[in-house]
Amino acid sequence: TRTREVLCCGVLAFGGGAAPGTGGAAPAADAAPGASAPVPVQLAPGLEVDRSRRELRVNAQVAMDRGWLEQAVCRAGTREHESLLVVAASPRAIHAGLLLLGLQPGAPGSWTQSADGAVRAAPPTGDPVELWVRTAGGDRPLHEWIHDPRTGRAFPAHPWIFAGSRTRPNTPSMGPGEHYVADRTGSGVCSVTFGDEVIAFREVHADKAEVEAPEWQARTERIPAPGTSVTLLVRPAGGGAP
Repeated sequence: TRTREVLCCGVLAFGGGAAPGTGGAAPAADAAPGASAPVPVQLAPGLEVDRSRRELRVNAQVAMDRGWLEQAVCRAGTREHESLLVVAASPRAIHAGLLLLGLQPGAPGSWTQSADGAVRAAPPTGDPVELWVRTAGGDRPLHEWIHDPRTGRAFPAHPWIFAGSRTRPNTPSMGPGEHYVADRTGSGVCSVTFGDEVIAFREVHADKAEVEAPEWQARTERIPAPGTSVTLLVRPAGGGAP
């Protein structure tokens, strides 16, 4: 896909070498003396790929610990008012890191509403991933920080899909070329369906309250105070606890 081609170029720019699935081996990090496993690769400040552990590590801060959620992770300066975590790393760089782990993106989900009010949904596609948060108290699944307090329903366990956002032609004011949409919108990990997220919730939920009532909120008692530094861990599904 065009998105994959653009992000593979990002991998080359960050780490040198070919990305998985592009006809060459993934770039190999220099091995530590006497060690057979590759050392972690820093793709960007605060973003590290550890292929020996099959893990992407992203520096993050807690953005909010209460209220309605539409994002689990957003880019700094975008949607902190509705996101659990905020990261400085670009969504494009996160996508590139997931490619280096051998993960395959698909496409974000989408929804449409017909004249009679019926909502038709197309779920996201792509490889499933697990999201964990590393705090001073240890590693916990990100989904444990989300719930529906009205019904007592817990957020589904590890419901995340590497959707891969989208690329779009630039507007005239942006100049020639195209852009990775999530870089502009900040949609890193979403709990509703914007249609541009890097990592998507496997269920499609409209991002408009007049179409579908909000459901998920931050689980305050489990979340450190806003501003607390944490590490977001992204791993292939089924990898077990970090």
